[in-house]
Amino acid sequence: MAKDLVFRLVISEAGKETYSANLSYEAVSNIVSNYSDNIESNNFFVLAAQHAASTVRENVAYKDNLSSDVVKVLSQDSSIAVLRNLARSNAFRENATQDLLERLIKLDTEIAQTIAGSVESFEQADVNKLATLLAAHSDPSVLASLAQNYSTPKKVLKTLVNHPDPYVAREAKARLED
Repeated sequence: MAKDLVFRLVISEAGKETYSANLSYEAVSNIVSNYSDNIESNNFFVLAAQHAASTVRENVAYKDNLSSDVVKVLSQDSSIAVLRNLARSNAFRENATQDLLERLIKLDTEIAQTIAGSVESFEQADVNKLATLLAAHSDPSVLASLAQNYSTPKKVLKTLVNHPDPYVAREAKARLED
């Protein structure tokens, strides 16, 4: 986080500054939340992704049209809430590397569930490796998300059919029969 980063409201009239005030983290969070979600906004999002308040960074992480630079900054965040929001974004699916996905799967069950639910959509990852890693997860909810995904490789589904958790096994069997 950039400790000397200050977000300010500046109003000018006829090219002359007429008002200036520091913005609270809450105001910045609201601005980020309502700011246009497009690639042209990335200069702002790069800065907001470095804000000290996790609520600001959480709102940046929700955006779908982030550059790889913003995704990189947010993927190193210490806040689980930021990482969970990021894992749900289109930008993350486009930019997440195999190594990053593996790190996040080990870090948090909810993130692992999100990844399992869309294992095929990570453009820079190997779907077979990712699905195999997820299939070894200890939490049955992650395995259920993987089993429910229509894009999970059949090889992985076949291993989940024999899982001791009846829900996981039933979901895997249902996908194989579809």
